[in-house]
Formats: sequence, C-alpha cells, structure tokens
Amino acid sequence: MVRTAKRLKSQGTGEATDSPAKWARQKGQALVELALILPLLLLLVFGIIEFGRALYIKNTLSNAAREGARRAAVTTPWTTAQTDALKDYVKSTIQVDQAGIVITISSAPNSPPLSGQGDSVTVNVALPFTPVVGSIIPQLKNITLVGQSSMRYEQ
Repeated sequence: MVRTAKRLKSQGTGEATDSPAKWARQKGQALVELALILPLLLLLVFGIIEFGRALYIKNTLSNAAREGARRAAVTTPWTTAQTDALKDYVKSTIQVDQAGIVITISSAPNSPPLSGQGDSVTVNVALPFTPVVGSIIPQLKNITLVGQSSMRYEQ
C-alpha cells in the first residue's frame, strides 16, 4: 500500500513521481553535465601535474648549478680538463632526463682559468622542458628551464 501511494500521479505531468522515464531523463542530464565538465576538470588536473613537474625540474637544475659552482669555487688551479670534469659532475647530480642539457661555466672578471680570490664563477644549467600536455596546448612546446648559481673563488 505504501508503494501505491508513492506512485500517485504528479501534478500536471501525467507521470508517476518515480517512473522509469523520469529516472532515465535525470541520468541523461547527469551524463551531459559530466561531458561538459570533465574536459575542464582533466585540463586543470594535468595543468597542476605539469606545473609540479616543471617546478621539480627547475629546483633540480638550481641545485645542480649550486653544486657545480661550489665545486668550481674550491678547485685550485683551473684547467680545461677540470671544466669537463665539472660538467660531468653537474650532470651526475641531475636525476631527470638529460636530453638537450646545456651547461656553461663562466667567471668574472676573468674567464677560466680563474686567477685568484675575489673572482666569481657562475654555472648555468639549461634543459628543454617537454610537457605531457604540449600536444594539446602548442604554446607549451618550447620551454627551457634554467638553473644558475654564482660563488666567489676561494683559493
């Protein structure tokens, strides 16, 4: 009896209040709403993930440049072989894909070899960043992340 009372006709529509046709329309409406919102939600989620990846890589490059500058600042007589060894050391501190990495070492006021105390050594580490969503948003394809550090020569 209780079920029969619930199935009374609604006012003006001519349908029962919980008829299968009404539920089918509501399910269709929910599906359309999901289809409209889902792409925006996925774009937001992937954007957050990509930003996190870029920030992690930028931090890694900055740490590698700092490690390289520190090693260069405490190295006594500077040679070309030490420049190559320093570049290899900086690469070894980077734990991400190193395809396209560019490492430059410069000093001021002199270029290597460093002449003595007071000179400054600068290490730049640049890496092209390839976002996962780059194929969807073409403006994100050509991004280069850079880490830079300068220290005074201590010897």
